[in-house]
Amino acid sequence: MLVILSNGAIFNGGVQAKNKDHTTIRLLKEVVPGADSFSEKQGEVPVYKAYKTDSDTGEQALIGYAFVSADTHPEPSGYTSQIDSLIGMDLEGNIVGLKVIYYKESLRHTWGDFFAWDGYEEQFVGKRAEQRFQIGNDIDGIVKATISSKAMARGVRHSVRAVTLEYLR
Repeated sequence: MLVILSNGAIFNGGVQAKNKDHTTIRLLKEVVPGADSFSEKQGEVPVYKAYKTDSDTGEQALIGYAFVSADTHPEPSGYTSQIDSLIGMDLEGNIVGLKVIYYKESLRHTWGDFFAWDGYEEQFVGKRAEQRFQIGNDIDGIVKATISSKAMARGVRHSVRAVTLEYLR
């Protein structure tokens, strides 16, 4: 059965194809652990609301938000282009997951997917809007990819702050 949601997501036999913002149900569940369903993207600051279904009552409880960094502000450009991240945040304002979902960098052709190197994305987990996300202090950078690392951290910081102000204050 093929279902197309208003946000462009495509479901086919339980498998979701990437939509225009490079997200999938699998990625949404990765960045918001424990969530079993998500709303369509909505809001002035666009978010996917993340829900967990109570097994006893069947009621859905809001447990957090997932959002794409490029949706919340003009995206800082890395060395070659913008870097889009999918970020999960709980209701206390903590980042609970992060995945770089799209970027085009010249070094990627020789180095591979350097944002996916072990530990790089995970170091953002636990960070909050009031932190600086400063490369070299709060966040480890990537040698020879300083511009891209700084742009990605700025994009995440701006997004987390925008979502915090809109939904958690």
